[in-house]
Amino acid sequence: MDDAKQTVQGGEPPSSFVPLKLVLQPSGPVVELGRPDMVMGRHSQADVRLPLPDVSRRHCRFVFANGTWQVHDLDSLNGVFVNGKRVQQATLRDRDTLTIGGFRFSIERGGETTDASSLESSEAIIRRIADAVPQTAPDLDSQRKAS
Repeated sequence: MDDAKQTVQGGEPPSSFVPLKLVLQPSGPVVELGRPDMVMGRHSQADVRLPLPDVSRRHCRFVFANGTWQVHDLDSLNGVFVNGKRVQQATLRDRDTLTIGGFRFSIERGGETTDASSLESSEAIIRRIADAVPQTAPDLDSQRKAS
């Protein structure tokens, strides 16, 4: 049985699970993915919410399996970019750059999973950052569309 199926059936991540840390650039707040299958998007029911109009409701999915993290674009309008290249699916490595809408993250494989209160504070940080980012940027308007 693969790691993702073990997690769904047992409720606990497999012993080989390594959290993924997304470090927002350039400011540095960290969003930690503490489960092996998480959806990121604008929708209020996304596991990690990025509330900007250039982020699709269900923008992408992060999956940990066989010791690696992968990102999968969920047919988002503005795409998922790894190291500047638009991808449908990619394996994530330390220090890769991940761009989702107006958010740019540096990838770090985590060591220990944070508790629920730390995850909530990471989500609150993303909300504050999203609220501070202008809703339209002249240099990006021609490239991005709201979905």
